Amino acid sequence: MTPVEKEYVMQLINKQYGNRAMMGNGLDMAGTALGFVDDAVSPAATKMQDFVVRNVGKIDPKFPAQIGGVTTAKGNVLNMLAGPQARMLSKAAVGLGAVGGVVGAADVLVGQDGIANKAMDATAMTIGGLLGAAGGPVGIAAGAGVGKTVSDATQWLFGDKKSPEERRMEEALLALRGGVI
Repeated sequence: MTPVEKEYVMQLINKQYGNRAMMGNGLDMAGTALGFVDDAVSPAATKMQDFVVRNVGKIDPKFPAQIGGVTTAKGNVLNMLAGPQARMLSKAAVGLGAVGGVVGAADVLVGQDGIANKAMDATAMTIGGLLGAAGGPVGIAAGAGVGKTVSDATQWLFGDKKSPEERRMEEALLALRGGVI
C-alpha cells in the first residue's frame, strides 16, 4: 500500500468511526481515573467495613452467627455487611466524605460565617479527622467531612436557623427604621 492509499484509508476509517473512537478513548481515561480513585479510597473503606462488621458481631455475643451448618439471622447480617456490595457502599461513603472534607475546609476558610461558627466547624473537623486517621489521608479527609456535617447540623438544630444574608438584611432593616423593628 502506498502512503497516499494508506492516508486515504485512514481518512475513511476516521470518517466512519472517529466519533466512536474518541468516545472510547474518553471512557478509557475515565476508567483509569476511577481506578486511581478506587485505589485511594480502598484502604479507608476496608478499615471502615471491618470496623462495622467487628462491632456488629459484638452485639449479643451469646447469639451465634452460625449453629451447626445453619446461618442465623445475625450471620446473614454479618455476611451482608462483609460482602462486596457493602464494600462498594463504604468506598462511596469514604469518597463522598473526603470530598465533603475538602469542601468543608474551603467553607471554613472563605465562608461568610462568624468566627464562632468557624471555630466550632474547625474543632469538629479536627476531631473527625483524628477519628478518621486510621484510614490514612483519605480517612482523615472523610472524618473531617463528617465532623463538618455534624457541626453544621448541630448549628442548624440549635441555632436561629437564619442564613448570613438574612441576618444582614435584618440589620439593614433595623438601621433603616432607626433601631425599631
